Amino acid sequence: MVDQRKRIIDEIHKLNILLLHTKLKATRAQTVSRATTRVRNVEAARRGAPLQQMPKAHDADIHMLDCLDEKELSTLSELLQRIIDNTDTKVLDEEITERRKAIHEFLMLNHTDTEVRE
Repeated sequence: MVDQRKRIIDEIHKLNILLLHTKLKATRAQTVSRATTRVRNVEAARRGAPLQQMPKAHDADIHMLDCLDEKELSTLSELLQRIIDNTDTKVLDEEITERRKAIHEFLMLNHTDTEVRE
């Protein structure tokens, strides 16, 4: 039982890393897209042409759950909520924000040489 719990925790950690990488990749792509739109809008404004709207943000990691049907999604949601409810979740929002910031900075430092591609 303990070995199975450790394996599940390891799998959750792997999923967390995968989610962070997916989010970072989407953020980079969106940054490039917004910058391109700004440049095009400056050029369009100079010519008196209509401006483009800024691209909307989208959740790039949602597709990860496409392999689950509605019942499985519901079950997963209930199980995750039960784990959250039974865990000490009194961690301050500030601490959570700091952890996310540190993870983001770590990922940015380790992936600055990677080219953003859509």
